[in-house]
Amino acid sequence: METLMRAFIGIVVALLLNLAVVEAKPTFEKTGEIKIPRADFKTDGDNLVVSFRATRWGMYDLTYEGASDSQIKVTLNGQKPIEKPSLVQGHLGRFYIKKAGACRIQLSGTAPGVKVLRLAPACEGSPVVQEGGQAIELDARNCRISGVMLRYEPNPKKLCIGFWGNPDDYPVWNYAVATAGKYEVVLTQGCGRGAGGSRAVLETAGTSLEFTVKDTGGYQNWIDVSLGEVDIAKPGDQELTVKVLKKARGIMDIRRIVLKPVR
Repeated sequence: METLMRAFIGIVVALLLNLAVVEAKPTFEKTGEIKIPRADFKTDGDNLVVSFRATRWGMYDLTYEGASDSQIKVTLNGQKPIEKPSLVQGHLGRFYIKKAGACRIQLSGTAPGVKVLRLAPACEGSPVVQEGGQAIELDARNCRISGVMLRYEPNPKKLCIGFWGNPDDYPVWNYAVATAGKYEVVLTQGCGRGAGGSRAVLETAGTSLEFTVKDTGGYQNWIDVSLGEVDIAKPGDQELTVKVLKKARGIMDIRRIVLKPVR
């Protein structure tokens, strides 16, 4: 009887441990942020390591929650940060994930104080700052992705935002305006044959411009589409997003958006 009881207790403990492991798996937010709890970390000598599967390639900011007496050293897939940590509390640097799939983060230093790791999609280009009176060019590389599949495609034949299969994903551009006034909004888009027809909305400076995605016969067959005008009341920082209202067979690729001054 005692032997059976011990076996039963062993089975219960094993089940509870398995449940704990399941509950500790990384959380993938709709924004594309990956949240990895401490329960997912493993010890490897003097280091802490964690493995996960990325849904998309691209640039990410890595941050942590918890305590640290000094700078934590970190690698992602064996690579050091492309950009060193900023002054933001808990920022460990900016990393590029080369392909979707298995990834490994290794922490050393005072890593035992870390409670949670967060990977958030980051801009792959540079801040967009208008030169007085000139057009404002929002290149695909200069956006930040909010989503789990959408990404910047660095292939020289593409240089666009692609893999837009999830209608909840969307790109975000931040830009600084030097000259207030009216601007014509021109979108450079491509869409596969038979995949056009999605409804989308571009939002910036308090204006919403709805449009229908055009079939261009191929996702890299680019056309410029004038979506209308926006009135930017004063100089300063602005944000621009393109969101899907209704998905057709496909969505689109975007190469750039240009805000042209209306003379």
